[in-house]
Amino acid sequence: MFGYIKVRKSELRVREYEYYRACYCGLCRSMGKCTGQCSRAALSYDFVFLCHVRLLLTGENPAFKHRRCPAHPIHRRAMMERCDTLDYAARAAAVLNYEKCRDDVADKRGFARLRARLRTWFFAPAYRRARRALPDLAAAVRQKLSALSAYENAKGNGVDEPAALFGAVLADIFGYGLPEEKARVARDIGQKTGRFIYIADALDDLKDDQKSGDFNPVLGLFGGPLDEEQKKGMEDALLLILSDLETAFDLLGEGADPATAAVLKNILYLGMPATVRRVLYGEGCRKEEHREQ
Repeated sequence: MFGYIKVRKSELRVREYEYYRACYCGLCRSMGKCTGQCSRAALSYDFVFLCHVRLLLTGENPAFKHRRCPAHPIHRRAMMERCDTLDYAARAAAVLNYEKCRDDVADKRGFARLRARLRTWFFAPAYRRARRALPDLAAAVRQKLSALSAYENAKGNGVDEPAALFGAVLADIFGYGLPEEKARVARDIGQKTGRFIYIADALDDLKDDQKSGDFNPVLGLFGGPLDEEQKKGMEDALLLILSDLETAFDLLGEGADPATAAVLKNILYLGMPATVRRVLYGEGCRKEEHREQ
């Protein structure tokens, strides 16, 4: 959905990257099986990150198999076989994506609203299937996103409060269904990850939102494009969130496969800092599409 939580591919070992890609492909396959083929359009790297966090916490050790898929029909590639973690992430992605589309219908104007309506209609069957499996999560996500939407409609002037509200959404998603002690760690990671994503997305959309007049908490805080001092302040804020995430990551352990922890460390220490530099200073490539290139 967002695409801000990704690896730095060049810094991964071959086996680690193959593991990461196999998880990505496995999640895509689970989405097709759990929530329907249309739901695959919402596949994002952020939910691959969720899979890795929960794999470490649960100790689940899924199998792998080489398969073909419609996107890569010529050569077989390694895919993580369906497991509880992948199936959960597939359903959680369907819930969050649909609710985000609903919010866009309420918040956007003109062609953007029409596009959001079409996306809502397109993803509705996936949402219904996910809601049947995870009714409590679906209700919690709707409630918290409604609170966030109310804050944005009131055009509040802060960044911390809406970022915390979105962090609460991801806290529910990361911790849902886990034993209490593990859920506490997962919720902490989800909260901080949600804050990071919300602020990064606001910075990434700054120019577009200023042109369209859509709510943007960074515009509300600074009143316009950021100067160098303000960019440095936002960079420090995002890096502080990553520092807090590092503390939470220390509680995860190594998991059943060392590649899982290696991928997460790559994301935390290299991938997410690269996102900070890109959204603030335009360094590196533009935000990637949700589909793997």
